[in-house]
Amino acid sequence: MAVKRPNILIILTDEERFPPVYESAALAEWSRTQLPAHAFLRQHGLEFCRHYIAASACCPSRASLFTGQYPSLHGVSQTPGAAKTAFDPDQFWLDPNTVPTLGDYMRLNGYRTYYLGKWHFSNADIIRPGSHLSFPSYNPATGIPDPASEQLYLHANRLDEYGFSHWVGPEPHGKNPHNSGSSSAIGPRGRDQTYASLFTSLIDQLEQERMSGDAARTDAPWLIVTSFVNPHDIVLYGDYSTMSPLFSFPVAPSIPDVPYPPTYEETLADRPSCQRSYRRLYHRAFQPISDERYYFRLYYQLIKNADDQMMRVLDRFRRSSFYDETLIVFTADHGDLLGAHGRLHQKFYCAYEEALHVPLIIHQPKLFPVPRQSELLTSHIDLVPTILGLTGADVTKLQATLRFTHTETRLFVGRNLADAFLGKQTVDRSWEPIYFMTSDDPTSGLHQVSLLGVPYPSVKGPKQIETVIAQLRTSVGEELWKYSRYFEPDVPDCEEFELYNLSADPEERINLAHPDWMDSSSWQIQQIMKTLLQEQAREKRLTPLTAGVQ
Repeated sequence: MAVKRPNILIILTDEERFPPVYESAALAEWSRTQLPAHAFLRQHGLEFCRHYIAASACCPSRASLFTGQYPSLHGVSQTPGAAKTAFDPDQFWLDPNTVPTLGDYMRLNGYRTYYLGKWHFSNADIIRPGSHLSFPSYNPATGIPDPASEQLYLHANRLDEYGFSHWVGPEPHGKNPHNSGSSSAIGPRGRDQTYASLFTSLIDQLEQERMSGDAARTDAPWLIVTSFVNPHDIVLYGDYSTMSPLFSFPVAPSIPDVPYPPTYEETLADRPSCQRSYRRLYHRAFQPISDERYYFRLYYQLIKNADDQMMRVLDRFRRSSFYDETLIVFTADHGDLLGAHGRLHQKFYCAYEEALHVPLIIHQPKLFPVPRQSELLTSHIDLVPTILGLTGADVTKLQATLRFTHTETRLFVGRNLADAFLGKQTVDRSWEPIYFMTSDDPTSGLHQVSLLGVPYPSVKGPKQIETVIAQLRTSVGEELWKYSRYFEPDVPDCEEFELYNLSADPEERINLAHPDWMDSSSWQIQQIMKTLLQEQAREKRLTPLTAGVQ
């Protein structure tokens, strides 16, 4: 690529999984023909087919993606919703002077940095005094964007201390249909179309600056994050919301029937106990779902809704003067179980492929004149050091400066995969396993009451999880394995395990760590994976160096 310091455009969706191995031919064809933004990105892109999140759910994943560190260090371990709110005592947010973000690094590296759309790893909303209510940037009755309120958010610049500008709140989260991605029955469908409009306005502004010849501004490259809500609206669907006149969940006839996942009827008898507990509680902590076949199709409709807004962004961008000098990075914060593994939903209390395996595409027409794919194991934890590598940043120098303002400026635990992103064959640390962790517990909080006002308990069983995914050479050749440890840090000997051969069992049907399935060969693999997990945790599960005071 001729440009030494390319512009970077990150497009992020919420809850979009990588297509599972059991996806039907009809769905694959629908995705190929009906998702033009995804097709556009692949046309001149490098698609990483084995990309994984670093943590779950929304908030821990996003904080990890944008800091290059795990929740053990940045502290964002929980996602508000169900039993907890943004103000619960165990809902911790990223402090702006602890772990630096990609915005902090890139701004110090001479980039102009912008963030549009869903943020969700600090509580950045403007809050009404004496309340926990967020100030809306739209008419509360109609959902129509209010220019004066949007300008107030722009002037307030609530993400400036995190290294970004141009954010318009409030956070698109919660039960308000106007604050959804596209599920309001009144006025505009939701916030995603607003985020696409904000992007086109920003590109118009940047092009006007370029044409004006203001070298002080136009010579500086930029980073723009455009973060959409969908297909996260799937969490809003259920028996109660479908009865409300405020919500609308239409599904186009063109979306094919979605078969039940092959693991739908699993009993979970050989799985960690928290999964069975979560299944029993789901309809109380969230809401019951009677029409699952419609629910499955709605998920793909929501991907289509996100794709429509992505296409608005890409249509405007490819007509701009920036297109040929920009790297576009597309990914998602996590996936969705969608009824797999014994009728589990969302992404909590597990480490299954449907929840952890997400898309990653790097688009650049000069680098990739034809579509390419990579089978390299990659993680969200690699993205910050990789983007810095792509921009030629001197990370050692940047971190030396950031240590004056950020207490937890630490060496990155992920890899700089710039060579892989540029399509090169030889990549440093290409053998490295993937490490994942989560302690997100949405059924525990100050508000353990269903939508009908009935109290419910929290999920039982060891429910903190750490996982390693690694390529092993076995008697049959190279195989991909996944090993997970479920535990409670304050309860000794409270552990449960999962072990899957993803090469032979990509649907994760057989838990080889369970006594019913274990044999001498799988036991040996489990010992290897246990050692790898311990090594990965020791290297990557950093904790704060700074002491706190009361």
